[in-house]
Amino acid sequence: MNRNGKILIGVSIIVTGIFLFIVYGTDLCRYYQNASTANAPTLPIGSRMLVSSLVKPNRLDFVTFKIGDSSFGRGRIIQRLVGIPNDTLEIKNGDLHVNGDNIDISINLAHRYRIPLKTAELIKEDLLYMYDGSPYYYPNNDTVILFIPKNIAASNNLENYRVIENKDNFDSHIFSVYNQKWNKDNFGPLILKENEYFVLGDNRDNSNDSRYTGPILQEQIVGKAVRF
Repeated sequence: MNRNGKILIGVSIIVTGIFLFIVYGTDLCRYYQNASTANAPTLPIGSRMLVSSLVKPNRLDFVTFKIGDSSFGRGRIIQRLVGIPNDTLEIKNGDLHVNGDNIDISINLAHRYRIPLKTAELIKEDLLYMYDGSPYYYPNNDTVILFIPKNIAASNNLENYRVIENKDNFDSHIFSVYNQKWNKDNFGPLILKENEYFVLGDNRDNSNDSRYTGPILQEQIVGKAVRF
């Protein structure tokens, strides 16, 4: 190979390296592998995503955003964008309403259920496992608490076993953020200010999201997440 050919190959390698760094190593386009159960079943652990700052996210898109506090440190989180500036949000008896519309109807969310152990064993393969790798908690010898996708609960006639917090039982953590006696299942109404966005995990009873941390700001949002 002559000298010009070697130079051309060298330049091509450098240009390709710079291009790959810009596309995959910056916020223009970044690769992520989900390590959380907070968005299951839509984004199970291990699912792969590309996040781009070039694509403007819309309501109900998954977004990546920056966090940084004394409790969780600095990092980036992926959750579903459910509220944008000037939206009115309210969670009533476990269902999210945005500007008066129930938007949970169209999403296969996961919730917490308390069901007989025998029933849980029959659907064990369809359960969402928790961070410690177990499929459920044991509140007593014959009943368990577990997380089930909505479609699995419906196909097994388990909707009535869903655990929903009573409106009178306020969450002290939520109170510390909003100064309101709300809980995860009875929250708001909350009107988002300019530059405020509200995010939730699809695994609604196993997600640390805007109910507990407050709305996020425009400058925290990195981009829209697309699974592949």
